[in-house]
Amino acid sequence: ARVLHSADRGRNWTAAESTVPAGDPARGVFGLAFRDRRHGIAVGGDYRTGEASPRAAAVSGDGGHGWRQASAPPPGYRSGVAWLPGTRAAALAVGPTGTDLTSDGGRHWRTVDTGSYDTVDCAADTG
Repeated sequence: ARVLHSADRGRNWTAAESTVPAGDPARGVFGLAFRDRRHGIAVGGDYRTGEASPRAAAVSGDGGHGWRQASAPPPGYRSGVAWLPGTRAAALAVGPTGTDLTSDGGRHWRTVDTGSYDTVDCAADTG
């Protein structure tokens, strides 16, 4: 699946191939989050019930120009991803079959909940 990138606030765009499989409208990248200008996580897979998504996450360390497959991706399709505020390496990915946590910048994921969620956002505690 391709990820589009703009370095000039949308005036010009480039496309980079991720390692998340695509090929039909049900497969691809469905969630994308950047911690800063360089570090990003892409999640997705195949959203059809019962379809495998063995490569449902990829990481970038160069602003989205290149993507590497997660070593231990989430076990299924994920539709949303967000970095946890105040951390440099923790993020959550959510989808219809659960929530996964990474503590190493998206390389390894572990399931922490089996509820069904479509999207996620994490806000800093300014309390």
